Amino acid sequence: MTKILNSTWEQAKIVVIYALGGGWGHLNRALALARILGKRAQVKIIVNSPYAALIPSIQGCELYQISPDIGVMATCEEVKNVLLATFYNCLVIDTFPRGLGGELAEILPQLKQIPRVLIHRDINPRYIALKNLHSFVTNNFNLVIVPGEGNTLPLANLPQAKHTSPWLIRSAEELPSINTARSHLRLKPQENYLKTVIVYAAGKRAELALYGKLTQILALSIPNIAVRCLAAKCPKNCPPNLWIFHYPGIECLVAADVVVGSGGYNTVYECAALRIPLIAFAMPRRYDRQEVRLSNLNVQKVKTIQEATSAVCYYLNINNCDRQPNFINGAVEAADLIEQVYSTRP
Repeated sequence: MTKILNSTWEQAKIVVIYALGGGWGHLNRALALARILGKRAQVKIIVNSPYAALIPSIQGCELYQISPDIGVMATCEEVKNVLLATFYNCLVIDTFPRGLGGELAEILPQLKQIPRVLIHRDINPRYIALKNLHSFVTNNFNLVIVPGEGNTLPLANLPQAKHTSPWLIRSAEELPSINTARSHLRLKPQENYLKTVIVYAAGKRAELALYGKLTQILALSIPNIAVRCLAAKCPKNCPPNLWIFHYPGIECLVAADVVVGSGGYNTVYECAALRIPLIAFAMPRRYDRQEVRLSNLNVQKVKTIQEATSAVCYYLNINNCDRQPNFINGAVEAADLIEQVYSTRP
């Protein structure tokens, strides 16, 4: 059996966050919550994202990393070992009530004595109906938190549902200055006065070549702009001098005049919070409905590099003066809700 606790952890309230998923989305959302909760409790995040190794340490938070290459059955067994063989005061499940491989359908009924919280991000209604999740969630979760995705989500109106603003990895008062953000982007002094376009290359590895090519074309076809591709690794076709990795990415977005990316949760809500025009590809996902998210927020959607380049030119010509960020970080609201749940239980 896998033990995830040590003597230090046993002296405090312990929250485990299940954040399995292969990209940035689940990991970043879990970290946004954990950095707040970690000031009040010990937090353990179960992840299988290949990006987990790139994350700096967070006070009060520890990552339990499952290899993304071991397969579904081995991953489910590892999760079972962690959740059934250790002690904790609260379990938080991000997005998938039954687990990424369905393993939680067996595990959760054995955890009735532990408060269980579901983070209900937008998810395909067909999956909700197929797995009868209304009944499953009602029976297995004490609290459902909707992180800024609205009242139209399939489980948003359950009696135990609570709504917060979108979760962000930084609150408004924590954001760097524009000059600091430009330094993160390695902008040269002569580039500091140019308009800046960030290609936010999050998502599946197979999609990164698109962002690399787009970065190259933007730099060659639009004069007098600074272009940077923000990605964990330099994408194929991306000029190495235009690639940058910095975590969290929102600290770089402060310097952007336009962002091009996907319709993923973090990209969309980070740009919305900073009031930066986003041009987005609605990438296909098995569960996440990026097309719906982009439509709900009236984000400019594109399907080709040519469309994206034209849209960038259009938004660069708009004088976007209202850039003072003033937003509520829903992760703080969510931490308060979760603390109420585990503090009322012995």
